[in-house]
Amino acid sequence: MKIPLLFIAALLLLDSCNEKEKCEDILLAVEHFECENSKHTLIVDLSNDYTIIRSKEQYDNMVSGSCHPEINFSNFDLVIGKQSSGNWNDTIIYDLRKTCPENELTLTIEIIQMDITIPDNVVYHAMIPKLGDEETLIININSH
Repeated sequence: MKIPLLFIAALLLLDSCNEKEKCEDILLAVEHFECENSKHTLIVDLSNDYTIIRSKEQYDNMVSGSCHPEINFSNFDLVIGKQSSGNWNDTIIYDLRKTCPENELTLTIEIIQMDITIPDNVVYHAMIPKLGDEETLIININSH
């Protein structure tokens, strides 16, 4: 009777090891910030940097201009920043993931540029699920 129990325990141990190997990043939703052309309508005092806005008061103090949509800060935080580039901006793609096995929250911002060599200041913004009080966010910005 001991041999089958040991065999079952060994199988369970092997299966738990396989579960660790199957670890995959979790893709999380990023909400769209409702601004047509935010670099002209959204004014934020940043230069080649970003901030995480966690409250309506902070939002109202830091962001001005004709684009100032309502954000439910009990559900979302706003990541907002500016990035200078040598080319005109075409598209911005956001990718928010909880990495595995590190369990880190990472926001990757892909700035797709045109071939037009006109210096540009890109304003990026992503509404992400509300961060915990001690939760950190790693931000990676890629321009190409």
